[in-house]
Amino acid sequence: MRSLSPVLLSAVSGILAGLAYCHASLPIPPVLILVSYVPLLWAVIKCGEPGRSMVWPLYVCFFLYHGICNWWISSWQTQTDPYLMVSGIAVWIVHPLLLMLPWLVIRSLARVSSTGALLFLVPACVTAFEWLHGQTDFSYPWLTSGYAIIDLPAAQVGDSVGVYGLTCLIMIANVLAFRAIQRRALGLSWRASLGMFLGFCAVWTALGVMSKPSSSGDKTLTAAIVQPNINPWDKWSAPSEQLRVHVSVTDSLYQSRRPADLTIWSETAIPYVIRNYRYLGDWLSLRGWVDSTKTSLVTGFADMMVYPNGQAPASARSLAIDPSVMFDHFNAAMILNPMQRDVPVHRKTKLTPFAERLPFADQLSFAMKWVEWGVGISAWGKGRERHPLSVVRNADTIARIGTIICIESIYPDVARDMVNDGADVLAVITNDAWYNGTWGPRQHYDIARMRAIEMRRPVIRCANSGVSGIIDADGASTMELPDLQRFAAIGTVRPGHELTLYARYGDWLPVVCLVITLFAVVLARFTPLLRILPASFLRQSSHNSQDA
Repeated sequence: MRSLSPVLLSAVSGILAGLAYCHASLPIPPVLILVSYVPLLWAVIKCGEPGRSMVWPLYVCFFLYHGICNWWISSWQTQTDPYLMVSGIAVWIVHPLLLMLPWLVIRSLARVSSTGALLFLVPACVTAFEWLHGQTDFSYPWLTSGYAIIDLPAAQVGDSVGVYGLTCLIMIANVLAFRAIQRRALGLSWRASLGMFLGFCAVWTALGVMSKPSSSGDKTLTAAIVQPNINPWDKWSAPSEQLRVHVSVTDSLYQSRRPADLTIWSETAIPYVIRNYRYLGDWLSLRGWVDSTKTSLVTGFADMMVYPNGQAPASARSLAIDPSVMFDHFNAAMILNPMQRDVPVHRKTKLTPFAERLPFADQLSFAMKWVEWGVGISAWGKGRERHPLSVVRNADTIARIGTIICIESIYPDVARDMVNDGADVLAVITNDAWYNGTWGPRQHYDIARMRAIEMRRPVIRCANSGVSGIIDADGASTMELPDLQRFAAIGTVRPGHELTLYARYGDWLPVVCLVITLFAVVLARFTPLLRILPASFLRQSSHNSQDA
């Protein structure tokens, strides 16, 4: 690899990492991710003269990585709104600039540190940046590396370290593989380094196998999943019809068997403010139907909140007939319990940047109208609280459903907050039909599987057109509905009650990685990084660096 250009090596890493991430849609083994970054490490550490820029090679790497994994976000359907298609292309151009940031830091540290010291810092730096990438309104942590191993036993340690911790372990594996290849290329003894790589992977896998939970507990909850398969571009033109479709499909299911404890409808299954007085007839009809089925209903809907005087955020809208009245519409979920008048609501707290809401809209409220698009779902308000929705029978709570709406599922903190507030089952409701025929819906389903592992909670996933199903606490699918069909089915879940290490302590590992990275960056300006690493490790690293 010594003679290969940094651009070519970086491109190879971007392609390998992208293929590994998309293994569910391609005949690619996910273990590929454990060596995908070896060419990039070679380019950053071993290729190029001091002072030579790595900006272009790094951009090529992550342009290819994003493109392979996320080419589908422009929708590419005949009815696609032009704004959605353009924004998807814009994300493809801009997102690599964020993904390459940790590697720019690594490259800058390479100029003042030994190879061994640098390799010690690579996992910490990449993990810290992936975690930071998911912490703001502008974030898009869909491509977090840890998701690539969801189908491997090694993913089970996610209940201790979370998906960002899995990224750290993936990068450690890549560093160890790079070390073995580097030593072989230099004509040095390399079998011990290869043994370290294989041993690390074996121990990690063994810990994953031991972490996998066994089924326990006799308490079960039956859930009906209703997948309406409605064209997302048309549903906003006849919203009341969507309610009738869902009721009809659910009734057809219940005619053939006993009703379930809980019915789940997808995101914006009711795409209008049904609780507003203008739709009182529809609202009373829905309440009466729930009472008659004796089944609780969790459904997505459009909610509206009128703010008390002086409490509206800067991004709130003003009522046309009375500008002093401030309000917001929300992408929300509610639960209706039979014979209960209280209606708990969860308003979506994480919104798709630009597609659903302008990032930092409270600070940039003047620009809100610049990013509205033509299907009635842009410029949503942002929910401020996360509480599970209770399934109630005769005043007794039989389950608490941590309801997660669409892209909220890619943020581990949303599920974690729900579980720490008492959720014993997670439910992901979404509308991925904008991306029918692409890899997107399956990727989104696999992300929900990671939430199940982290929290050790079953996940009920209801999507407009798929992928809908039930995910066990170990991330395995126990039931899937056929994609792109109007379909309904009933499955069973076992609510969980124990808190995992990750649920208790959250992203402790990436925070440690961030501290290490910041310490290294600051220290690198004043003293060689060799002094901050274990002496025995550094002596070997220094020797190998001199040989190189």
